[in-house]
Amino acid sequence: MGLLDGVLGAVLGGGNNNAGGGQQDLMSSVIGGLLQQSGGVGGLLDMLKKGGLGQQADSWQSTGENMPVDAGDLMKVLGGMGGQAQGDAGGGLGGLLGQVLGGAAPGAAGGGNLGDLLAKSGVGQDQLGGLLAKVLPGVLDGMTPGGQVPQAHSNDMLSGVLGSVLKGALGGGNKGGGLFG
Repeated sequence: MGLLDGVLGAVLGGGNNNAGGGQQDLMSSVIGGLLQQSGGVGGLLDMLKKGGLGQQADSWQSTGENMPVDAGDLMKVLGGMGGQAQGDAGGGLGGLLGQVLGGAAPGAAGGGNLGDLLAKSGVGQDQLGGLLAKVLPGVLDGMTPGGQVPQAHSNDMLSGVLGSVLKGALGGGNKGGGLFG
């Protein structure tokens, strides 16, 4: 996971001590994994468009305002839920998101995975959709400068965009330390 290793090292490297750190770690890992598993920014945008979120994905790629996305709709596309009810904490996610959460987290000791990070962050699957709906539009917008999908993106670009978006969306200083505080 070369690209993801470098990005996560840069975004998470300083040992995030703020109360929202668990959510930031989780979102960095999940979004980095989604980009990697889908083949990059273009692949993820294509997947969203094919899943019925074309207007939203187009707005995130364009230079205009980003359209909001419903958390449930996003989870259906990324998680391959196909309209099924959310599963219990131990399962229920398929598709691309299931692959990402089931995969090994870079640098995780003892073979941990991103699902473990989900559990440690205190974020349930129902909350994950809300976090992704809040963060993913900004990340994809930042990764498509001038409305153009890059042929390839560098670790620095992804790290900078993730860091900026996550800091603004999740580290906002509310007393609970994050989106759900």
